[in-house]
Amino acid sequence: MRVRSVVLIVLSVMLLAFAIGCAKQEPPKPAAPAAPVAAAPAADGKSIFESKCGVCHGIDRATARKETKEKWASIVKEMQGKKADWISDADASKIVDFLALDHGKK
Repeated sequence: MRVRSVVLIVLSVMLLAFAIGCAKQEPPKPAAPAAPVAAAPAADGKSIFESKCGVCHGIDRATARKETKEKWASIVKEMQGKKADWISDADASKIVDFLALDHGKK
């Protein structure tokens, strides 16, 4: 009889400890640090390049050459003329920035 009482008390304490442990809330995790501002336009330009320019040719075609920003702007402007309203001026600017930053003549 005494053993049964001890076992019940131990089980009750363990169940109570388990319930309390599960009810604890974790503190909120800190927010992830923001991406550097300089990396965002290049990443944005690359994704636009892949979705717009990649329809006709891959990124390897563009990265095979190094051009000045002015030359990249001229090339992108020419590509804009091939299909009206496919590449907006805002998108073209981001594409040119990406190409000039990553594949420009220094």
